[in-house]
Amino acid sequence: MQSELGNGSSQDGAHDRVENSSFETMARVEHDLRDVIDALALLGIKRCSQCRQFFRGADPGALFDCGKLVCYKCIPDWWTSCSIRLGIADRERTEGKLASWLRKYHHAEVVKETLGKVPDTSNIEFQMIARCLECSGSGKLMEGERCRFCNGAGTVRIVVPK
Repeated sequence: MQSELGNGSSQDGAHDRVENSSFETMARVEHDLRDVIDALALLGIKRCSQCRQFFRGADPGALFDCGKLVCYKCIPDWWTSCSIRLGIADRERTEGKLASWLRKYHHAEVVKETLGKVPDTSNIEFQMIARCLECSGSGKLMEGERCRFCNGAGTVRIVVPK
């Protein structure tokens, strides 16, 4: 009986050594990966917070910076989930920044809404509604007349064509 217990305990000891060795190996690999990622950052390579892919930092149109870096491909899903969680002031600030980034780097256009006309969405890669920057969302210009950029609605549709 005692020899059976002795065999069991020596197997447990071997199992513990293998487990500790595996843990140490994984910890070393994780540390080395962090070092590689830090080195890539020194070379100007940045990572999307959503899909985790790497992009050249020298390409300002590759990643949108809103405190987190988000690549262009991830923007539609990210914005849908992010915009509903933000407070009004943060959402308006972020959507203004996003709208500018999309216009500057991805050929987005501001589309005026026309009452009674259904917009054509067949050639659209991404779209969003944003507060009109010209009238600050009021729908009126300084002179009190209706804003010509948003047709008085206070919002504009930002469209990125396919």
